Amino acid sequence: MEKDREHKLIREAIEGDEQAFAELVYATQGLVYTCCLRVLRNPQRAEEAANEAYLRAWRGLAGFRFQARFSSWIFRIAHNAAVRMATKRRLDTVSTDDERHLGLAAVASEEPMVERKLEAEDELALIRELMNELPENQRKALELAYLEGIEYRDAATVLGCPVATLKTWVHRGRKRLRELYIERTSGSY
Repeated sequence: MEKDREHKLIREAIEGDEQAFAELVYATQGLVYTCCLRVLRNPQRAEEAANEAYLRAWRGLAGFRFQARFSSWIFRIAHNAAVRMATKRRLDTVSTDDERHLGLAAVASEEPMVERKLEAEDELALIRELMNELPENQRKALELAYLEGIEYRDAATVLGCPVATLKTWVHRGRKRLRELYIERTSGSY
């Protein structure tokens, strides 16, 4: 969404136009849900946190300063809502996604495509596990820049740091992730 259009919608929403806010929600709902899901690793809880984030955003919209993109602002609110929910309910953050794939292992030996898919999922699971070993600032920088696809300028705003600092965190995070990956996978091929 263009910045001018976004600012117009925000101003209208501040004046009470629910349809304008609904358009902002529609434009950012994927980003917000994904952010909450990454923290909570539970689809129902992620949806609950996303709803809470939008409610908080609606109530606090008058405080929007027009210095950052709406997506950056709502991402920060969503992340905080998800972290609050995880802390408050002391959630088990182990993914239960494996239940979706019961029975695929038996088929994998017969179908190379399924086998490759399972290997890719294992690889992704390993990378997510390794990312959890990174310092928090590096992990968050990588998640925003690569997994969420947020521009560096907006990601820096979300994390409350200069763009140069974000770039340093991304660089160090990628380097450390590569080292951890090599350590974990050496000798397994």
